[in-house]
Amino acid sequence: MPASVRFEPTRTPNAARVREARLAVLGLFILMGFSMATFMSRMPSIRDALDVSDSGLATLIMTGALGALAGLLVTGWGVARFGTRRVLLWANWGVLVAFLTIALSIEVPSKWMFAVGNFVMSFSYAFINVGMNAEAAEVERHKGRAIMSQFHASFSIGMAVGLGLGAGVSFLGLPPSWHFFGAVIVMTVVRFLIIPAATINGQPSDSSKQAGFGGPFATAKAEYRDKHVLMLGFLIAAAAMTEMTAGQWLALAVVDDFGKSEALGAVIYWVFVVAMVTVRWWGAPIIAKVGRVVVLRISATAVISGLLMFAFTPVFWLVPVAAVLWGMGAALAVPILVTAAADDPDRAAARVAAITSFSTLAGLLVPQIVGQLGELVPLREALLVVAVASTFTLIFANGVRAPKRGAAPAHEDEAERAILTADTQGTPVGSDDDER
Repeated sequence: MPASVRFEPTRTPNAARVREARLAVLGLFILMGFSMATFMSRMPSIRDALDVSDSGLATLIMTGALGALAGLLVTGWGVARFGTRRVLLWANWGVLVAFLTIALSIEVPSKWMFAVGNFVMSFSYAFINVGMNAEAAEVERHKGRAIMSQFHASFSIGMAVGLGLGAGVSFLGLPPSWHFFGAVIVMTVVRFLIIPAATINGQPSDSSKQAGFGGPFATAKAEYRDKHVLMLGFLIAAAAMTEMTAGQWLALAVVDDFGKSEALGAVIYWVFVVAMVTVRWWGAPIIAKVGRVVVLRISATAVISGLLMFAFTPVFWLVPVAAVLWGMGAALAVPILVTAAADDPDRAAARVAAITSFSTLAGLLVPQIVGQLGELVPLREALLVVAVASTFTLIFANGVRAPKRGAAPAHEDEAERAILTADTQGTPVGSDDDER
């Protein structure tokens, strides 16, 4: 049976169709993680090819954050107007064009061409994130049980594979332009093949076609006047920094400040990701057992310890230990904060939108801060700005307490859904988590 017929949109799928969709959506998450890791694993080579300083690279990275912000403002409208199937197909073309543009910019070399490619890539990622998460939720609804963590574990698996491959081809001396060209061709073909299976229905509903622009900024509206929401916003901005800075600067710091190869830098970032994913996978029962505030403080302490060790260690063998501590600390803060914002069911969507907009803005500002500091001090010391932010988290962790006195810690299913949101926000370029 032709795929075009077999995977026709339906609102009443049978069990076999749901199983196929689940596997295909898992594939979309794997590809997303792999795609992001492919790009981030070659950051040292990209910087050298474009002949820019750390501050210059920060400026170029900011174009990706602007692309993510632009995408965030219109993804809700796009999915509501056209449906997830068409949005995913169009965004796949966007990722292909973006990667090819970035690969060409490295060969020329051309900073403005890289900036355009980076913008388009992050803009396209925003649509893929929304589309695949919407389909993951659809699969979960038909399954009748919480399986979100499986999808975001797949994102992390894809990221680990992408980082491993990036380290390998870097070790072999393959230029990043050819690495990107080969990877994006494979990713594009596979994604086109599985999108029809991943989208059970994927069509816009009549009730959603009137959705407007604005993303979380439009949804939040009056929530920005709530002091509790503002506190959660500042906390999530600090938490998002811990993940985004690792993706953007960790491998570079290993290369510049320790004199190691790009391949080893990618391996150290891989260690960070594995540590983060491991804690995130087991995080729900931990949160349920000891509570949000305790976990948030432990997370902040781990981040601060890892960054201090990374910044000041005189021996390289402590660097992977620092990456483990940093990654463990980065794992649960954003999920906890998203869950805290959703404590009031009547205001959950608006509050989550409000606080996640803070992490989006952090993506615009943090690369610039770290990049400028990296011109004055070693890059690994410039990353201590994240430790300062985590100190804020440590002091104001009580801000995640539920509004009602004596409220129970987050339920495991709530934490899983929070991890879903966390992995699809603030992705450095990319975070997914992730996850992703």
